[in-house]
Amino acid sequence: MAYTEVTSLMQTLQSLIQLHPCPIKPKGRKKIECLLQKVSLLQGFFDGNGKDNVDIKYLEGIIRDVSCKAEDLVEEIMFEYSSSSSLKKVGFKFLGNNRKINLIEAAISRVYDDISATKVGSTPGSSCYRGSHDDIEQPLSSKKDVVVGLDDDFLRIADKLTGYPSKLDVVVIIGMGGIGKTTLAKRIYHDKLIEYHFYVRGWITISQRYKLRNLLLDLLDCTSQVPAFRLDEMENEELAEQLYKSLKGRRYLIVMDDVWNTEAWNDVRRCFPNDNNGSRVMVTSRILKVARFISPLNAPHVMRFLTVDESWKLLQEKLCGLDSRLCCDDEMGWIGKQIAEKCKGLPLAIVMVAGILSKVSATASRWRYVAKSIHSSFVKQEYSRQCLDILALSYKHLPHHLKACFLYMGAFPEDVEIPVWRLIRLWTAEGFIKLESPKTLEWIAREYLQDLIDRSLILVGKRSFGRIKTCSIHDVLRNFCLEEAQREKLLHVVRRFEPHLPPGVHRRLHFHSDIFAYSSYTYSNPYLRSFLSSKACSVLEDSYFVCMGFKLLRVLDVVNYSFYSFPIQVVKLVNLRYLALTVNSELPRSISKLKNLQTLIIHWATKETRTLPLEILKMPILRHIHVKGDVLLFELLIGDQSKKSFQVSKNLQTLCTITISTITLSHGLVAALPNLKTLASNLVTCRNHDPFDADWLGSCLNNLVQMHSLETLKLLFNLSMKNPRPRNSIQLWNAFPPNLKKLTLSRSLLLWEDAKVLAKLPNLEVLKLRDFSFQGPEWETDEEGFHQLKYLLVESRDLVLWKQASTGGYPFPALQHLVLRFCYKLKEIPCEIGDIPSLQVIELHSCSPYASKLARMIQEEQIELGNSCLEVFIHPAR
Repeated sequence: MAYTEVTSLMQTLQSLIQLHPCPIKPKGRKKIECLLQKVSLLQGFFDGNGKDNVDIKYLEGIIRDVSCKAEDLVEEIMFEYSSSSSLKKVGFKFLGNNRKINLIEAAISRVYDDISATKVGSTPGSSCYRGSHDDIEQPLSSKKDVVVGLDDDFLRIADKLTGYPSKLDVVVIIGMGGIGKTTLAKRIYHDKLIEYHFYVRGWITISQRYKLRNLLLDLLDCTSQVPAFRLDEMENEELAEQLYKSLKGRRYLIVMDDVWNTEAWNDVRRCFPNDNNGSRVMVTSRILKVARFISPLNAPHVMRFLTVDESWKLLQEKLCGLDSRLCCDDEMGWIGKQIAEKCKGLPLAIVMVAGILSKVSATASRWRYVAKSIHSSFVKQEYSRQCLDILALSYKHLPHHLKACFLYMGAFPEDVEIPVWRLIRLWTAEGFIKLESPKTLEWIAREYLQDLIDRSLILVGKRSFGRIKTCSIHDVLRNFCLEEAQREKLLHVVRRFEPHLPPGVHRRLHFHSDIFAYSSYTYSNPYLRSFLSSKACSVLEDSYFVCMGFKLLRVLDVVNYSFYSFPIQVVKLVNLRYLALTVNSELPRSISKLKNLQTLIIHWATKETRTLPLEILKMPILRHIHVKGDVLLFELLIGDQSKKSFQVSKNLQTLCTITISTITLSHGLVAALPNLKTLASNLVTCRNHDPFDADWLGSCLNNLVQMHSLETLKLLFNLSMKNPRPRNSIQLWNAFPPNLKKLTLSRSLLLWEDAKVLAKLPNLEVLKLRDFSFQGPEWETDEEGFHQLKYLLVESRDLVLWKQASTGGYPFPALQHLVLRFCYKLKEIPCEIGDIPSLQVIELHSCSPYASKLARMIQEEQIELGNSCLEVFIHPAR
């Protein structure tokens, strides 16, 4: 992980210069700037080098070790500077470290000289060859292709190959390694109807580093009658011309299997003539970017995972040839289904496990042992090296900046969907993200995530209108990440039931076990950067971390553990960038000493009302605050005249979910956060704000108007339901932040006529009207407004009639998803809803029988009009 360590070191040096004024000026600052300049030179090493060159691998190891030592020294200086009240003392400490800095500089210079002396060239890999990955994809002795669960895929692709258009077309199949792309392509390629339809067929497999000459020779070997010795005498341009001639006028099918980059396609695309005779090229790839480049007008065919039944059928097919009794034994069948289910629908994993089962006795006890050990070292030792190489290919092909982000996925427990916001915060805090102005770190991290998804390495979980909410990784890839991350010294995972903490010095420890709570006082690691836990529930002493010597810690995520009170020693961890805790007391004002903190996550275990200290605003680079519990926002500030001179945070982007009194909101404190993008809060109405005052809500919202960066706003009011018709209203739509995209209201007790004000918000895409946000028996909508709205959620216990004004148009012209919940009295829904061209889904949860019947009628009417895309889901009350 040399690239990651160099990137992290550069960020640390920049942070030292920007946030911690050097104690010796100008000499000390100049020393750090000189070191930063030399480190930046190392970045060029990672551009265009040969990844399998032994000298380069050796240099990467040296760069990693030197960068780690340099960063340790720099962060120790930052720790000492932040821990000392005397600049003079720090000055002496800095002078004491000056010799070490000189040694680090000299080491970096030597590494750079070694790089310059090393000839960094691409080592030619194996050439393209005809055939397939049979020897790699079949760990069992049998070479027979077994095809399960691909019938629909076969029909769709075969139709694309043999149907319209008549012009030359390209069909691309994508998916992660081992999911069956090649198996599907081979089934289609060898199908009798396909053989009959095309006059000429050719199959080539592309290696990651190919030679153009070998690629052309292999294509000609498939399609041309020219003798091999004549082809050997031709130059590359002559070979390309000969290939074009051999295909000209003939209906052909060329399969390019396992394409990794766009260059391979660019090298041969001009050799494929377009004679409007139905010729086709079929490509398989793991990378979405490649698919979009090769066939920009056609969506690629994305391979899916097998179902449990399909997985068991494939396992049976692989094993029944060895012992037919396995297919009819009930007990073995039940265990076999368990084994197949644990493979999570990946054919490669099923084939590997079948290889393991073929080597053990076919008894229920042995199969149970395999089932329990699916993800243990027993199975890993039995995995075919060739099969693991299929997965390693995707990793080796990654650019340097994505490797650490991918391997980091192994840190999370299996079968867990990871919130994207948390993953991005962790990547950023770990130093994996290289800042590229004017983009933010979070923006770049999302680009990294999307790139890994496009490469079929990370799976998408929940989505919210194009934005990914959760993600995960297949268990087989996760196991690969775990092993590779430990080999690369990126991180170490302490699994459940491990008897002790790992020996040696690790920079990142991630715990899936509670054992460290008992051995903590005997463990010390001064160079640890990340301490993250999962699936734990212990109660820890407040002095827990002082015994562990984690002075350089960056990530501390122990939110699954509960502290009796805030562990005050944490504020001495001045290098922290990510802090997640569960506590039972107030946060200390001294938390502002964490000058490097980017993300603060605090859960309160008790129901008492807490207050965020105002000193949090002194933290210069704090970006995200996530709190859970009854937490007031800076309530102590009210009445304090010194607030005008208080410096607010310019970097804060996220603030959720906190409690704000309407008087605090009206004082404009929240609005003073200029770059806030997400605000989720409970609004408490104070006594001096009369809920029957028609302008009270508008006066609060007016203080948010100047928050031009705010995109997501969630407001939960505490208004009483005793008065059925309070006169709350929204006077002006521009009382809301101008760039608002997502709005959630709850218990605001507005009248439905005020919804017309929300309709005028120009950028609103998501609107959630939760419990008693609006009240009244009738809501009338028209085509005016809500022009960008894609998602609408309505919860209303008293809404009876939802009407459409007779204007001839339809409301919500961009709506994609409509959700009605707890609409117990609803008897009318606008039939015009079904005419919205973009509408895809209507969901009803615990609604009246009338509403359910109307939704079905809308769907049936659309089907009669030829629109079969609208889905309706009815969820009855539980």
